[in-house]
Amino acid sequence: MSGPRLRRLWAVVLFCLFPKIDESVAQDAVVPLPPIVVTATRGSLDVSRAGSAINVIDHDEITRLGATSVADVLQSVPGLYAHGNGGVGSVTNVTLRGSNPGQTLVLLDGVRIGNPTGTDGSLDLGNLAITDIERIEVLRGPQSALYGSDAMGGVIQIITRKGDGPPRKSVTVEGGSYGTLHTNGSISGSTDGLSYAFSVDLLHSDGFPRYGYRPNHPIFLSDGVTPLPPLPRDDPTNRSGVTGRVTYKLGDTSEVEFGFAGYLNRLSIDNPYASAPGNVYNSFNQSRAMTGQVYSRFINHAYDGRLTNQLTVFGSAIDSAISQTESCPEDFVSNCRTNYQGTRAGAEYQGDLKFGELGQLTFGLRNETERAIFSHDRPANLGGGHVPDFSGQQTTNSAFALYQLTLLDRLDLSLAGREDAVTGGPSFATGRATIAWRLTEFGTKLRASIGTGAKIPTLYQRYSAYGDPTLKPEESTGVDAGIDQALFGDRVQLSASVFNNRFRNLIGFNNGPAGCPPQDIFGCYYNVGRATTQGIEVSAKADPVPGEWRTTASYTYMDAINNVTSQGLLQQPRHKAVGSLIYTGIPDLRLEGRMSVVAGVLDYAFPAPVRLPAYYKIDAYANYRVNSNVNLFARLENLTDASYEEVLNYGVAGRSIYAGVRIDW
Repeated sequence: MSGPRLRRLWAVVLFCLFPKIDESVAQDAVVPLPPIVVTATRGSLDVSRAGSAINVIDHDEITRLGATSVADVLQSVPGLYAHGNGGVGSVTNVTLRGSNPGQTLVLLDGVRIGNPTGTDGSLDLGNLAITDIERIEVLRGPQSALYGSDAMGGVIQIITRKGDGPPRKSVTVEGGSYGTLHTNGSISGSTDGLSYAFSVDLLHSDGFPRYGYRPNHPIFLSDGVTPLPPLPRDDPTNRSGVTGRVTYKLGDTSEVEFGFAGYLNRLSIDNPYASAPGNVYNSFNQSRAMTGQVYSRFINHAYDGRLTNQLTVFGSAIDSAISQTESCPEDFVSNCRTNYQGTRAGAEYQGDLKFGELGQLTFGLRNETERAIFSHDRPANLGGGHVPDFSGQQTTNSAFALYQLTLLDRLDLSLAGREDAVTGGPSFATGRATIAWRLTEFGTKLRASIGTGAKIPTLYQRYSAYGDPTLKPEESTGVDAGIDQALFGDRVQLSASVFNNRFRNLIGFNNGPAGCPPQDIFGCYYNVGRATTQGIEVSAKADPVPGEWRTTASYTYMDAINNVTSQGLLQQPRHKAVGSLIYTGIPDLRLEGRMSVVAGVLDYAFPAPVRLPAYYKIDAYANYRVNSNVNLFARLENLTDASYEEVLNYGVAGRSIYAGVRIDW
């Protein structure tokens, strides 16, 4: 078939699928500008040119939700599942496309903020406060070619506000159910080449007994008749956070940026293995986690802007402890407190070289060292003192490159590769390729990507009493394809993706000693796991009545299988849907109702996994703009007082209401 005839046929097919709308309707619609993202290519990119699946949650949406945790903000993202162990501040994990929590990389202003002391290295999102966040970008699919270890399921990047223009200040005060008091303040601006932004967030909640569904567990019920220990007192949370960014321009071609973040989380957590009624020493634990991060970034533009050099020096630390009692009695028969200290430090160079119509090359080098120290405090009857358990460290050197090219002003291509090597340990190579075809006249984008991911064994998996320094990196290969479609003058926006990920060399734990080295009599870590995750992600936004009604929805179907046991993967929902209806027909008033549905979650239980009951949850939000400076807001969570579990046997908040005021000037 000749070229002209083929083009005419393609035009007819697209016209039938996506007919041209009336021009008057298009003129009445408000056409939003595509957001600029940085996670998809390690640099600024119009999201319409991205070949990977990516979601952006902006500052306005974060503010409207009145969220008290990052996990709350992420719930509507397709392919993402966040779940916590009982209320605000508790251990909260997030997974992407069926990956484990440790296989999802979290960045804060471009710097990874994982936990070097974690058994799987995952970040506990429950420790992070909601400071002045500009936006959150969620990049789905294997991204190790861009970011190295951990980015097997995808990347979540939290970007804090950068000062711009006259000084801007904001204060928010909120209170509500479970003795909750939440305060947030920020200030930002710029002057004479100096920009600044600082934010602080304080949260207190009396909470509720987190372990709300104590089972008939044989570890403390031998006869099945003895009453369970009574639920402990409410489990309070006290969490604070502070972030800041300062940028200073050194002339027209260079600038230096300094950023920091600090979080403190103190909470009580119930002990699910309380041995007997009245055993107050063992009925609850006290947890404390301090997380800090600091970085300095120098940016230089050379050769009339064709080459951008960026050097980042970074460091982070976590200091946490879990105490089995508030005070360690002399007759206590276990460790009083377990301590975890971890650090990460290093430097990264990135260059961006533009070739005009011939594309752009991004390249770089990275050096990073992780350290972890574990110890415990003993009670007096066991000799007392501070006892070290183990320590370990590993240094990773990396080199990466990404080439981007646009053809015919509508076909966007990228190809990336990376090599990571642990000093004295394993090494791995990863790659990624993406394609996006923009048919702007029809409001259509077709996209696809293929990539490999990897995760270096954690320090705990390599050097603890159960560790093996020779463990191989976990690996994965992922493919996806999708379509983004705008209809009716952008009043309707649809997105759909299909994906398939295959994981191998997954690190599991053998309860041993069978199959473990002779010295590991209590068990060991080993490479054995294989898994497959595949599914469909769909999202939609529509303005059926512009200026009055707006609706959004997302749905994920996922089949996640452990290929060794042929069972489903734990903590991976088969179905997850979120939908909202928003009304703005009354001046200065915004009302929103939101429903979340989750089904098909398997969770760990002895002797076999159990499937958690499906649930739905309804929330409502209201915001009234009194004037240009003052906003009143309220939210009603769990409207139907649904009783459900995100993690087996851990409770969730019942029907609760919160209200507050936000002042901007």
